[in-house]
Amino acid sequence: MHWGHPNRDKIALFLGDIALILSCAVAGWSPQQKAGNMTQELVSLLLLLLAYVAAIYVFDLYSAARLNGLGTFVRVVLAVGAGSGFCYLFFHLCHWQNACYRPMKFATLILPATTYIWRKCYFRSLCRFKSPEELLLIGSRKDAESLRAAVNRVNPHYHLVGMLRIGTGKPRRASDDDSGFLAGWTTGAHRAYAYAPHAAGTAFALGHELQWPAAVMPIASESAESVADLGPATSENLVQVVAERSVEVVVVRRDSMTSELAGVLTRLRFQGIQIYSLLDFCMRASEELPLDILSEFWLSVAQGFELLQTRLFRRLKRLSDIFLSCAGLLAALPVMLLTALAVRIDSPGPILFRQQRVGWMGRPFELLKFRSMRTDAEKEGRPQWAAVNDPRATTVGKVLRKLHLDELPQMINILRGEMSFVGPRPERPEFVELLNDSINFYPLRHYVLPGITGWAQVNYPYGSSLEDSRRKLQYDLYYICNASPLLDLRTLLRTARVVLFRQGSR
Repeated sequence: MHWGHPNRDKIALFLGDIALILSCAVAGWSPQQKAGNMTQELVSLLLLLLAYVAAIYVFDLYSAARLNGLGTFVRVVLAVGAGSGFCYLFFHLCHWQNACYRPMKFATLILPATTYIWRKCYFRSLCRFKSPEELLLIGSRKDAESLRAAVNRVNPHYHLVGMLRIGTGKPRRASDDDSGFLAGWTTGAHRAYAYAPHAAGTAFALGHELQWPAAVMPIASESAESVADLGPATSENLVQVVAERSVEVVVVRRDSMTSELAGVLTRLRFQGIQIYSLLDFCMRASEELPLDILSEFWLSVAQGFELLQTRLFRRLKRLSDIFLSCAGLLAALPVMLLTALAVRIDSPGPILFRQQRVGWMGRPFELLKFRSMRTDAEKEGRPQWAAVNDPRATTVGKVLRKLHLDELPQMINILRGEMSFVGPRPERPEFVELLNDSINFYPLRHYVLPGITGWAQVNYPYGSSLEDSRRKLQYDLYYICNASPLLDLRTLLRTARVVLFRQGSR
């Protein structure tokens, strides 16, 4: 990854935090203390480093929106306190009376101020000295819409100066006679009634009337008419626009490049201009795969997607799932017992709610949750998405859903091998049939184990419509493409942030 990556500012903040934490630890180290076990000292120092960085990430202090203001200082104090508390608890449980106690106390006192000042200075220097990079698109109006949406998520990094027009030929799609597990990709296979809004805010599909609130009905995408049209995408025009507009980044739709245009882009790249394909840039900038410009050809040749099928990674992921679920069930046992008692007292019915969901390779399994709704929640036999302030939820159920405590029994699904901690959320068979028919590439999410939490869950609010499912699929495909232990760790840390600040609950 070169320094032109959209997340480079987060990397700079991360490296600065590492330097501050190490500086505090070294400054707090006393040479008069008796030397102990060197391995234990190094592990303790590494634990301090990881705990503070993880806490800073959980409290959303790597976001440009959190770099300024008094609220940042409050979050920094809470993050440092959480990191110190975790380390102290670990040292106490392990009976480690080592030299790291003094550096930890020193860091607890010094880090809040230094971390806040570092972010304040970085924010001011970013606003004063860093101007947005000039970005040029070679594509169509539809491509401009997708690019604008991605650029808006990473502002103020880029300024879209305009576009060079190309042909607007439609990308190739699978034919109607394609068969197999991925046949649901084709638009030709879509049923006419797959998504038809009605006056009552409902859509009829698969013989059922699926309900969702009118407030979350799909919204039209932002128009790209304001993007300046700089003329046709010719070699001469490209060179002229790059020179006149001081373009630093060129984004081009890969399937429309001519050999002559590719030659010019190659020369520009060796002159220091950053060149991206449209889909790769949007994926890096927004950390999702835009379905509007996604094609089967890109999926067939794109880098990624293979790590989830690597035997070593799958085994490590499975071992970590077993370890985390066992530890989680043990730690959460008192909470689960109290929750079960509260569910039993609050309303009649079973404590555990069992529901059919679609898992790996489309195989159904029984999902376990603490019951949070009345037993007659779907008395008319029609499957419904959950809604904001759902009236079907019980008194205790509303609290459980806000705190995500109703999800705790799913760790049993993990031990059974039906789920993972991180993966796309499993959907009900009735919804899956609708979504397979209505959204291109939706069956791809079933090539991995579903998860208790996922990249879509920590980046997008709780969804209850077809458009919400489409947006979440974009994040799920990004996870499948870029699966790694680091991305799993980021997802788990963001899940802690979601639970902490009660985001995405219904």
